[in-house]
Amino acid sequence: MVVGGGGGGAVAGGAGGLFLTTILGKSLFGKNINDQLILPSMSVNLDDSILSEWVSESLDSDTQDPLENECNFFNFSHLYKSDFCDAFTLSRIQPATISKARVRALKCAAFGNTECILSHEIGLAVPVAFLARHDHPDGMKVLIGPRNLTVNEDDPTPKQVHVRVREPSDAFNSRTVPFNDSVRVEFLSMARTIKNELFVNADAFCLQLLRDSYENECWNRLDGV
Repeated sequence: MVVGGGGGGAVAGGAGGLFLTTILGKSLFGKNINDQLILPSMSVNLDDSILSEWVSESLDSDTQDPLENECNFFNFSHLYKSDFCDAFTLSRIQPATISKARVRALKCAAFGNTECILSHEIGLAVPVAFLARHDHPDGMKVLIGPRNLTVNEDDPTPKQVHVRVREPSDAFNSRTVPFNDSVRVEFLSMARTIKNELFVNADAFCLQLLRDSYENECWNRLDGV
């Protein structure tokens, strides 16, 4: 989705296939989408697979563009179930699966002109955030199962901002959500190491959007609640 401008706000960058825009004014929702909206839940993939099949990946074509609906950008119509939200699955997911998903994320980021892709948008059932990085060797920073942590003493104090989120293809169907402008998370990297890092602005918005797009049970299981 695209998080973008509006209400005199500043454009914060693309996240989750959405335009993310920092705006002034009252939020349409509360602190957490899951706490305020009763939305239906569905599995990421109808066949309960960890990674869906893409027809475009089986075509003998020079084009790198995904087909229509292969980049399934989040639009707040439903939440995703916690089928694969557990430490056991995250620690044993095949590197080849994540590598294939990363390539898809790059394609969908280019297709939607966004710098952040959520895993379910590309048919990956485990919760993963993909952050575009032009200076990164793979072009994408991958955060597998990011868990919220308490900020460190020397971290900046998080400030809540209101962010407008919309699909790349629909400039009028948007939502305004409150996000913190910074967040510290623990995650599993592509190298299978546990990282603890602080993210700010558009990257922080993306990580919070990933969290809000899954049902609460997903994060309760990952957080050990």
